[in-house]
Amino acid sequence: MPKRKSDQAELNGSNHVTETTTTRKPTKMKRSEVSAMPTPSTSQQKAAIAEFTSVTNANTSAATKLLKQHNWNSSNAINAFFNNPSNAAANPARKSLDRIFDSYRTSPRESPDELDLEGTGNLLQALSIDLEDIGSLVFFEAVQSPQIGVITRQGFADAFSDVNADSLPKIRNVILGKRAEMTRDRALFKRVYNHTFQLLLEDRKKAMDFDQAAAFWRVLFSDAGLKWETRNSPWLEWWLEYLESEWKKSVNKDLWRQTLTFAEETLKDENLGFWNEESSWPSVIDEFVEWVKSKKRSGGEAMEVE
Repeated sequence: MPKRKSDQAELNGSNHVTETTTTRKPTKMKRSEVSAMPTPSTSQQKAAIAEFTSVTNANTSAATKLLKQHNWNSSNAINAFFNNPSNAAANPARKSLDRIFDSYRTSPRESPDELDLEGTGNLLQALSIDLEDIGSLVFFEAVQSPQIGVITRQGFADAFSDVNADSLPKIRNVILGKRAEMTRDRALFKRVYNHTFQLLLEDRKKAMDFDQAAAFWRVLFSDAGLKWETRNSPWLEWWLEYLESEWKKSVNKDLWRQTLTFAEETLKDENLGFWNEESSWPSVIDEFVEWVKSKKRSGGEAMEVE
């Protein structure tokens, strides 16, 4: 999996002075004067970001935002950071989470605020979370991974700092709790389900391969997620059998989400009373209903379809 380059550069041997040696109040620049100042070069921006992050322990995103507000003046930005009470008394859990995050980085210089597939795999192993288990999808949704196997520092900290999960055992307990909740909390399941599609997309693609979609449908529509079967209808097996034999195209976002909606409806009414030809289902679902009617229900004897 390609690694994304960070805009952060290392600043070697710099001393950070944030106090002036004069008591004279500095002249405040007018907004028009600030906007007229030239934008520093990329190398200067990188140096400013590196200085800011090394002094404040903030992430690259926060550094860039504050430096832009102060026209890339690192001293002014650092002073502004520490003059903010919420930053001065930073969440202790975030510091612990930063240390955990840092310990699993494989490319700290190139990607200081991102774990790649190897680092993510090592972290999940330390948490005793199997990458092939639905718990990994719960974890990826919690940290808002942009891509499977990739974790950002911001997402990791945001997920666990508010619940004070500042150690590996605590993080594991949070994820296991959410995993257990999935079968009861339909909203949580839906968030994990929808986020999984985004995880699986390759760069610049809008659909995933059928085989990949099928594999993750099996993980999600299981006892640990939303069991897609009713007393007389093994819906998931039928759905995959139909797609494998009659369709087998790529799966886009609309079909992925509509499959969940359809699954929820079939669990409430296995006779498909909710479906009719005027409904706005994707055509593949309409065709699947007809296939079930003709192939699995003996011409519709076991159900009424209006």
